[in-house]
Amino acid sequence: MLESILNFREVDKSPYLTFVWAFLITNIAIILSTQLFYKIEIGSISFNLSGIFAVMFTIIPSVYFFTMVIKREEKMEEDAICKHYKKGFWGRHERDMMIFLFFFLGVTAAFSIWAFFLKPNFFQVQLTEIQKVRASVSGNAIMKGSFGSFLGVTFNNLQVMLFAFIFSVLFGAGAVFILVWNASILGVYIGELSKSVFEIPLVTLQFLPHGIPEVVGYLCAGLAGGLFSAAILRCHKSQVLVKIFIDSMIILAVGVGFILMAALIEVYL
Repeated sequence: MLESILNFREVDKSPYLTFVWAFLITNIAIILSTQLFYKIEIGSISFNLSGIFAVMFTIIPSVYFFTMVIKREEKMEEDAICKHYKKGFWGRHERDMMIFLFFFLGVTAAFSIWAFFLKPNFFQVQLTEIQKVRASVSGNAIMKGSFGSFLGVTFNNLQVMLFAFIFSVLFGAGAVFILVWNASILGVYIGELSKSVFEIPLVTLQFLPHGIPEVVGYLCAGLAGGLFSAAILRCHKSQVLVKIFIDSMIILAVGVGFILMAALIEVYL
């Protein structure tokens, strides 16, 4: 039912509605996860998996929704190719990129609020990943203006982008897995840094300058992989398939540009 709440025509006109929907389903997912308290023992260490359940329950309705978005986008690409209709990159993909972006922001907002109110061990999986990132940063500190730091940040982000592309080619809307997981980590981190719930928007602002282009890069990878995957499944003629593949590679290249922009902002500004 949750995956069918959004009306595609309304979302196409007002992409920001995806933020509200993502915020709603993530809240429901986290509330459900609070009732599934489950731990695993690894040696003497105990791991609470509630944070993983929250991610999975967010992903389940999201996959259906974004599969429909990608299928619609692929159909539009097919029609444009058949009619020899040319339109700029942003004109063709603006709505879908905004839908993906508002989805990411909605999931992040929900996780940040709940991370502030719930006990720290609820999101133990996310906190463990955050600690790994902190350890990596302390061991390889990002030096402002350092070309080595720029290369390191770029390489790490391109790895995530590559996984988003591969997941989308294999699973259609597979990038949703990576988006929700990264949104949960960012949200928990924001909630951890905030001293009050009203401080969450202010803490979020410090991540936006480099965070937005970085996320857009991942979205481009997901959209590129999803388009190509949908085209293959529809068994197009080779001519149409090649054109969609080329368009997917252009989207992927634009995503790389956004990743480079994010790294430049993070290291040099």
